[in-house]
Amino acid sequence: MEEHHSLRRIAVCLKQIPLVEDANFDPVTKTIRRDGPAVISAFDLRAIALAVSLKARFGAEVTVVTMGPPQARRALQDALGMGADRAVHLEDRAFAGSDTLATARALALFLGRETFDLILLGKHSLDAETGQVGPEIAELLDIAQITGVRKLEISGRRLKAERESDEGFDEVEFEMPALLTCAERVAQPLRVTPEALKAAQLKPFAVLRARDLDGAGAAFGFAGSPTWVQEVQAVELKPVAGREIDTGDAARAAAEAVAALDELGAFAPRAETANAIPAAVRAPVPGRDIWVACESHLSGETTRATLELLSAGVELAERSGGAVAALCFGGQANDHGAMLGAHGADLILSLEELTPDRYSPDTTCAAVAELVREHRPWALLVAASERGRDWTPRLAARLGLGLTGDAIGLSVDADGRMVALKPAFGGNIVAPILSKTLPQMATVRPGVLELRRPNPARTVPVIRARPGALRPPLTRLTGRHRLLDESIAELDEAQIVVGVGMGVGSVEGVEEVKKLARVMNAALCATRKVTDAGWLARQLQVGLTGKAIAPRLYFAVGIRGAPNHMVGIKRAQTVVAINNDPEAPIFERAALRLAGDWSVLVPALTAALARRLG
Repeated sequence: MEEHHSLRRIAVCLKQIPLVEDANFDPVTKTIRRDGPAVISAFDLRAIALAVSLKARFGAEVTVVTMGPPQARRALQDALGMGADRAVHLEDRAFAGSDTLATARALALFLGRETFDLILLGKHSLDAETGQVGPEIAELLDIAQITGVRKLEISGRRLKAERESDEGFDEVEFEMPALLTCAERVAQPLRVTPEALKAAQLKPFAVLRARDLDGAGAAFGFAGSPTWVQEVQAVELKPVAGREIDTGDAARAAAEAVAALDELGAFAPRAETANAIPAAVRAPVPGRDIWVACESHLSGETTRATLELLSAGVELAERSGGAVAALCFGGQANDHGAMLGAHGADLILSLEELTPDRYSPDTTCAAVAELVREHRPWALLVAASERGRDWTPRLAARLGLGLTGDAIGLSVDADGRMVALKPAFGGNIVAPILSKTLPQMATVRPGVLELRRPNPARTVPVIRARPGALRPPLTRLTGRHRLLDESIAELDEAQIVVGVGMGVGSVEGVEEVKKLARVMNAALCATRKVTDAGWLARQLQVGLTGKAIAPRLYFAVGIRGAPNHMVGIKRAQTVVAINNDPEAPIFERAALRLAGDWSVLVPALTAALARRLG
C-alpha cells in the first residue's frame, strides 16, 4: 500500500435515476414518475470505481452520499457493496422539487461539515443530462474543480489530471481539497456480488433530514430553487417510410442510392430562410440586456455556437428591449470584434486578462460575476461546450442564479420571461424551464439554434473590462491537446455526417469510411463502442453519453442502431443505413436501406458520390 497521509478521505455524490428507456412519463398528468425501476447514473458508477481504486492505493476512507426519496437507499447499499466504507442519505420531503442549485446546497452543507480531500461525482446525470451540481458544490465550498476527468495522478497534496475538452483534452494541476467530475474513461464500473451486498449491511449508514443541515430549510426544495419547470412534453419519433436498395451489385446499388438522394434533395444546402442581422445597433439598457459568452477553437477561430447564440440574443433583445453584448476573453475582441458585431453583438465586453491558455473556472467565474453585478444583464447565454459547462454552473452558485443546462431552444413567454427548452431522458422528454432570478442563465447545445445572416456594415463599441484584483487560480492549465483529424469537417457545424459503428471491424475500416466522408466534405462521428476501442476520438461520440447532432444527411455505416446512439441522431433529416444485418434496428430509422457488406458498398458509394459531386 502507498503512503496514505496525503489522501485520507474521499466523498462520492451519487444520483439514482429512472431507467432512461423507461422514463415513466405520465401522458395524462404530463409529469415524470420516479416510482419505477432505478439505477445509479452511469457516470456516478465511474466515480465510485475511481474512489475505490484510490482507497486501495492510499488507504483512504470512502463516504457515499445521495439526496433522494427512500428508494435511493438502494443506490447507497450498492455503493457500499462496491467497496465504499460508509453511506449518508439526505432524505426529507423538504428536498422535493430541488433544482440543481438547491441540490448542490444540500450536498455542500453536508460535505462542508466534514473534511474531505477529494469529492467525486459523475460528469453528468443521464436523466436530466446535466453536470451542474459538481461545479456548484465546488463554488459553495470554495475549492478547486476539474470536470470531465479522464486521467488522474496524485503526489502528496498535488494532483495532475487530464480533463476532456471539445477538441481533445487539457492537462491541469491543482491541490487538495478538490472536486472532480468523472468521465467514462477514468475507471470501469464495479460489479456488486450478493456476498458484498450482504456484508454492506454491516457498514455505517446515516440518514440526515433538512433540519440537520439547515434549521430554516428555506434553501431546499421548490422554495429554494431558482428555476422551475413548466408542463413537460413527450417527444415521439415519426415512423420513416424507408426504401430498400438491392445490394447484389454494389456499383448499381451505389448509383441507385445517389439518385434517390438527389430525388430527396439531400445534397441541396438547407434553404436560406434566416433573417439578416438588423443594421441598427442597440444601446445597452441595465436589466434588459442579453449577454453571450464567446468561445474560440484552439486555432483561435470563434466557434459557430457563439454565432448561433448571438443570433438568438438578437431575437431575445427584440422582446426584452435591451442590447446584445458579446462577452469576450483574451484577445478575441481584437481578432474577431468585427465579425461578432456583424453577427448581432451591439457592444463587446472584453476581459482581456482572462486568456484561454490561462483558463481556470474559478477565476473566470469571479471576473464574470463582478461584471454581472455591475451591469445587471437580463440574460446570460453560454455554449453547452465542455468549457461552458465548466465555469457557468460555478457562476450560478456564486450569484445564487437559476441555470438551465444543455437547452435546445430559447423563447420569451407572454409575461416577458425567458423560456429555455431542456431535453431529458435522452431527448424523450422536453421541459420548458424558467428562472426566478436575473440574469436568466442557460447553456445551449451547439447546432440547435438558427444562424442569422451577418450584416458586415455594423460597427459596435468595445468596452475593456478590468475586474478587480483576482486571487491566484485554484487550478493551473499546463497543456491543451487536439485529438481530432483536421482533414475531416467539424462535427458540430456539419450538414452531412458519416457515422461509424463497430461493424466496420477495425481502425483500417474507419480509414475507409473517412474516404466517404471526405468526398462529401462531411463530418465523422461514432458510437460509444468505437470511441471506447480507441478507433476515433471521444469528442466524435454521438448518443446518450456523447453529442446530439442535426445534419440534413446522415450515413450510418456498420451501426446497429442501439437506443443509446439513436437518441443522438433524432434530429437527422435523412438517414442512409449500411449494415450487413438486414434486421438491424437502424433500418427502422433510415430513408435508404442498404443491407450488405459495408466494405464493398462504401467504396462504391464513395466513387458514385465523387462522380455526382464533382
